[in-house]
Amino acid sequence: MMKTLMILGASYTQVPLYEAARSLGIRTIAASIPGNYPGFDCADESVFVNIADPEAVTDAVREKNVDGVATCGLDLGMRAIGAACEAQRLPGPTREAAEKASNKYEMKKALTAAGVQTARFYCIHNEEELEAAMDRLPFPVIVKAVDLMGSRGIFRSNTREEARENFHRSMEATGKDYCLIEEFIEGELFGVEAMIQNGKLLFMLPNNTEAFVSATPTPVGHSVPLRELDALGRQIEEQTELAVQAIGLDNCPLNCDFIKKDGKVYVIELTGRSGATGLSEMTGIYYGLNYYEMIVRLSLGEDVSSYFAEPLPRTPNLTHTLMSVRKGIVRNIINDNGLDEDLIDLSFNIEPGDEVRPYTNGRDRIGQVIIKGGSLEQCEKRLEGILRNIHLELEGDLPLIRTPIQLLESREDDNQIYMKREDLLPFSFGGNKVRFAQAFLEDMERKQCDAMLIYGGYHSNLCRILAAACAGRGIPCSMIHNVDDVDPGEISCNMHLIRSSGVREYRCRKGEIAPVVQAALNDFRQEGYNPYYIYGNIYGQGNVTVPMEAYLAVYQEILQQEAELGCHFDYIFLASSTNTTQSGLLAGHLLVGDARKIVGISVTRSSERAVAVINENLQEYQDKRGITFHDSTESEILVEDKYLAGGYSRWNREIIEVIRSVYRTEGIGLDPTYTGKAFWGMLEYLKEQKITGKRILFLHTGGTPLFFDILPVLNDL
Repeated sequence: MMKTLMILGASYTQVPLYEAARSLGIRTIAASIPGNYPGFDCADESVFVNIADPEAVTDAVREKNVDGVATCGLDLGMRAIGAACEAQRLPGPTREAAEKASNKYEMKKALTAAGVQTARFYCIHNEEELEAAMDRLPFPVIVKAVDLMGSRGIFRSNTREEARENFHRSMEATGKDYCLIEEFIEGELFGVEAMIQNGKLLFMLPNNTEAFVSATPTPVGHSVPLRELDALGRQIEEQTELAVQAIGLDNCPLNCDFIKKDGKVYVIELTGRSGATGLSEMTGIYYGLNYYEMIVRLSLGEDVSSYFAEPLPRTPNLTHTLMSVRKGIVRNIINDNGLDEDLIDLSFNIEPGDEVRPYTNGRDRIGQVIIKGGSLEQCEKRLEGILRNIHLELEGDLPLIRTPIQLLESREDDNQIYMKREDLLPFSFGGNKVRFAQAFLEDMERKQCDAMLIYGGYHSNLCRILAAACAGRGIPCSMIHNVDDVDPGEISCNMHLIRSSGVREYRCRKGEIAPVVQAALNDFRQEGYNPYYIYGNIYGQGNVTVPMEAYLAVYQEILQQEAELGCHFDYIFLASSTNTTQSGLLAGHLLVGDARKIVGISVTRSSERAVAVINENLQEYQDKRGITFHDSTESEILVEDKYLAGGYSRWNREIIEVIRSVYRTEGIGLDPTYTGKAFWGMLEYLKEQKITGKRILFLHTGGTPLFFDILPVLNDL
């Protein structure tokens, strides 16, 4: 006869439990309040009930005559599971144990009485008791509601004043007439997943916790094996066993939160259900089984001990919660990750049209990633690459597309020359600076700035694009205008476009940049704005990692396009001016560690200066991201200054001939300041270095308006 399992909760967290039951041929009943919850579609039947009400759930269990009750990743129904299982004599924890696991005060009393290592605490009903407790505890402290899920009603307090304020916040949130104040142990969070059946712990799996730091750290990811397992493993086992016995939990999964400090582990809390944020998936991958199926079997009274008998695979893996750092309406979800064997899950619980906001708690999650690998370090490195391939476009963002790579008709010394068409990015005539601009706008938003200061000359593609972007968004924009790099009497199409966008100009010589930047920022501040200078401080330092990230992501895009084209590019060439695009590509190359050369054709700087700048950029990137490139950076930096043709914005007849040839042959416009000079320099470099039979990728970084500046010259040749 088919058995029936009632599952408390119907959110995305419980969906895998419904699916596991179905795969085992178990009939399911979803128990939840009404709502648009995905679990209802997975269940065979639904009952509308408040799962926080033990008596109501017990009545539903009795009425439906189910064979078991279960949940996962959800504290809300814990008391109801204990009440229903005890009343109906179903497999599961007792009512008393479930009550203790659902009330942080009763739990702490039980843990302390059993000699479990846990933080000192006091139960407080009023301000007088609060003051007395603060006299006995060192700061910082935690003020916490005892009956709420997750981190709700829990606040770190660094001072007495904060503790007083947070006491009132906790009391407003709780359904009790008291809350707790406890010692805050400043250590490293970790967890233990376990399962107990008939008084026997079947396994204990210590795991690392990735915490989102806010008023109280909250888990956003987990991984195994635990770091320091050899040193702390026995102590963790002892404290877990003591804690489970103290609460009296049995015939249920276990989720325990710990903190470690100075070689000692402390129990924060535990409960009788499996953990959220991918913990059930992590456990299953580690032991080579479907852990949700184990929960179903356990809840129906089946002996599951044999599933955890050795040998077990113990596969390193990690889970990570996807989150947004921005607020807005989703226009598009860009996910350039492939379907690889080590990528167990990459899923989103948002879609275009949904609102996202910066992460504060689990309700702000936008998806999850689960990865397995040969080691924890391998998994962590893989996660970095996966996250770089995910991007949310929000309404109002500049449109970023995956630009095509095309094989050119021309051949040089049996080399195949391809071109990546960044000039086709659909905003303000395109180009690499569209990606820079979006990165700057996002960073400006993160820093809560409301006016932008840009820097450049007559020919600046970045200034053109940022000026247009600011104009379209109503953002005040000022431009520091360097007049030294070009003929004062010369004007370009870019300059016409910049001025048409309504920027306020500050003209200066090269030696005057820093004080003029300061003056422009001061003008904004006097007008009541919080200005954002795209290059960081007044000396142009400290912000290069923002645009670099854009071309680190493009490097990943190139790798995917190589796989689709079935080829490998031996060289990547590009115009290198401020050297930021080349720095981003090199960061991607160094992180991956693949074999190719990235050659910058300098259009403004000496090779010596460009190499120094790129090296500084790569070092700053490593410092800010907390990573280390495996290979030497300096040996990978290739910048050629032999093709400057007199300096920035200068050109010669050979450059113009190449521009005309490419337009006639390919129908693609190049410009004499950046792409035309770089394409000519690339061809010369290939000849001089006697490079033959290679696949060459030229990055077309845009500059279309500058192509029109030289049309009269093209016609005169």
